[in-house]
Amino acid sequence: MNSRAKGNFYERKAKEELIADGYRVYRVKGATKFVKEVDMFGLFDMLALKKIQKQNSPLFHIARRFIQVKTNKKLSQRELAPFKDFKKNYTDAHDSVEIHTFWQQGKRKKKKGWEKIILK
Repeated sequence: MNSRAKGNFYERKAKEELIADGYRVYRVKGATKFVKEVDMFGLFDMLALKKIQKQNSPLFHIARRFIQVKTNKKLSQRELAPFKDFKKNYTDAHDSVEIHTFWQQGKRKKKKGWEKIILK
């Protein structure tokens, strides 16, 4: 499986998990031969939205999750900096900026499956 196919596979897998958890998910279409940079704001693969309603109240808010999906790659502090900057400047208390990394067997012995980092 080439890297593009692998990335698409794990993005679809992450999307399916979010939908099962009640989120509406927008997933950016993959890069093409002519368009290389297609991530939202140059950072995110997906935007997940969920209506959160308070019990016995008509009030609600929309939880927004900005998500980047990776496979077998831990981001350095320098690579994380744009995500932290986005979180600081463009989100509020109901938003989260997340890096979801899928670790395959053999790449990191202690980790297998999803590692989800939520930036504060």
